[in-house]
Amino acid sequence: MQSNNSVVSHTSPENEHTAPVMPLLASGRKKRWSYGSLFFSLFFFVPLIVSRPLPIETWLLQSAGYLCFVTLYIKAINQPAKALPSYLLLMFLLSVAFSFQNPGSATIIGFIAFIIGYYNPIKTGLTSVGAMMLILVSLHLAMFDNTSFLLSASLINSIVLFGFGVMERRETLHSLKESKQAEALRVLSAIAERERIGRDLHDVAGHALSSISLKAQLADKLITKNKIDEAHREIKALAQLSQFLLGDIRQAVSNIKQLSLSDEIAKDKALLEDNGFSVSVTMMKNIEKLLTAKQEGQLALILKELTTNTLRYSKGHAVSLTFELNEQSLKIAYKDHGIVENLTLIKEGNGLTGIRERAALINADVSITFTPTPLIKVRLPVNNAHLNEAVK
Repeated sequence: MQSNNSVVSHTSPENEHTAPVMPLLASGRKKRWSYGSLFFSLFFFVPLIVSRPLPIETWLLQSAGYLCFVTLYIKAINQPAKALPSYLLLMFLLSVAFSFQNPGSATIIGFIAFIIGYYNPIKTGLTSVGAMMLILVSLHLAMFDNTSFLLSASLINSIVLFGFGVMERRETLHSLKESKQAEALRVLSAIAERERIGRDLHDVAGHALSSISLKAQLADKLITKNKIDEAHREIKALAQLSQFLLGDIRQAVSNIKQLSLSDEIAKDKALLEDNGFSVSVTMMKNIEKLLTAKQEGQLALILKELTTNTLRYSKGHAVSLTFELNEQSLKIAYKDHGIVENLTLIKEGNGLTGIRERAALINADVSITFTPTPLIKVRLPVNNAHLNEAVK
């Protein structure tokens, strides 16, 4: 899970001595469920409706209590774990206090259990929920008359939602572990690439520099012996070797891919999905064979910027990326399916300006439209000599 608030200490879910810092419940793909589940909190009002007519004061008081609970819940899911105890305590006290008039307050206690199950190891979570249930049982026996519904609904609802919280925690920790492994693989790939570059440059330059050194020493000896013509021949050969070496080094450097387009697409897709977007990518295999290192690097940076813009400004929940190849060009279309409500507010900032500048560096054309949804098209001329190789 990646987000602004999802700084994670990757540890085993069973390791309670170094507990992981969980991403916020209001971040990433969890955000939609965390807010959407508030629909079920409306069961709070069912007993009030069934018990009509009730005094208007009762309705106003219960509605105020419900709004306070929802406000605390929204604040809680946007807080780190260390700030939660005060919020959860207030939520619990509210639900208990309003249960004197309305047994339906039992339905909202489960939201507290869900938060506890997500942010805490299972042993700690069970202890916390158990203490909460013990208090409810004590209140039921000591103070409530004929409110078995409060107790039973609280117990069942809390246990079920606590279980959902535990499952969400385990799934999140599994995702974080996978992200850590993927990051480790990227680091190892970078190390391997640096080693490959070092070997290539050594192979290219080692023999040539040895020859240049020997010819320079020979030319010096010939000059010392006043054999000027022979020395001139060696110096010319030395200059020719230097030119060949320079060409070989330039070729080796041009073959170094600073950014992998496929890796960038995979990384951006994972980032968007972690933030609640559905992502569709349509791309042919071996597309990198069509591109020079410069083209691949600039396209990767363009897609990175488009992903950043989507995360910052998008009003939608879906993105599609398509690559289309013909005999003359490679066409790339990036579509954000969020509806643009007010075109007058849209101005091309540094991000879109940077995309146009990067495209110009590789002689690509860019088309940017916002009606009805943002659509960015890039058309890149393709070297026909590479087409057959790319489609194999």
